[in-house]
Amino acid sequence: MPIFHAKCTCGALSLEVDGDPVHNHVCTCTRCQRASGSALAHNVWFPEENVRVVSGEYSVWYPQGETTPDVMKAFCRICGGGGFSKSGTYFPGTVVIAGGTFADPSFPAPDHVHWWDNRPHWLDLAEPIERLAGN
Repeated sequence: MPIFHAKCTCGALSLEVDGDPVHNHVCTCTRCQRASGSALAHNVWFPEENVRVVSGEYSVWYPQGETTPDVMKAFCRICGGGGFSKSGTYFPGTVVIAGGTFADPSFPAPDHVHWWDNRPHWLDLAEPIERLAGN
């Protein structure tokens, strides 16, 4: 079983994950564009019990007025990067980690794109990745 290591930008917040992702995609919806500060977000889901915070402290933000622990975004208190989130009813019992925080060239590639029609007009991806018009 693989072990993956994720870190925030400054390296203070470090996560460790046992096992392969249960869901691995790129999303170009406007919410993910704004959250990532980029044209897309690489979102990777793991079973919650397989994710451990190894070091660092994090702050939590609840999007869109949510106040439940199953819909949240956690990020490094120092640099604001890295972290993890939970998406509530979309894959309950899982933790979402940004693919880029693994900074590992051998990390599994996403297998599809959500909200392809919302991408910036200039964005194109490798042909083998499935493109879904909406969620």
